[in-house]
Amino acid sequence: MGSPTSILVDDSLWPLLRVTFPRVVTNEQYTELLERRLSYLQRRERHVSLIDMRQLRSLTSEQREMQGAFLRQQEDLMRRWSMGIVTLINSPALALVIRLIVHRIKPSVVPYSVLTSWPAAVSWAADRLEADGLSEHARRVRQCLGSSCHEELG
Repeated sequence: MGSPTSILVDDSLWPLLRVTFPRVVTNEQYTELLERRLSYLQRRERHVSLIDMRQLRSLTSEQREMQGAFLRQQEDLMRRWSMGIVTLINSPALALVIRLIVHRIKPSVVPYSVLTSWPAAVSWAADRLEADGLSEHARRVRQCLGSSCHEELG
């Protein structure tokens, strides 16, 4: 499978929400992602997000501002319905940008982690599900997103 050209959102392992970024994201695509993210929060169902930004080169200053505004505006929904967000990033510079965006809201409204390893990110997400009493979902995430399945999916 080639590199995606749009942001892929996958809820097939709900309550795990996977978001995979392409190398370059337009402001329009980012706006659509935030609208879609809001629709998941408005379901009023607890969930964990795994954000895969390994292919992404960078976010524009406008996209960083949109993300910060989204986090501030949706703080109550996120606190109530998000069990955590793990972001998978290869670029140290992009990891720093993401950490800065998240730290704009103090205290952080949900548990989050920025990691560079796929297995660590999957484990972190599954641990959050398990901590919320969703052991069967955590097992399914570990099983389905393990190294062999991940190569097929992502």
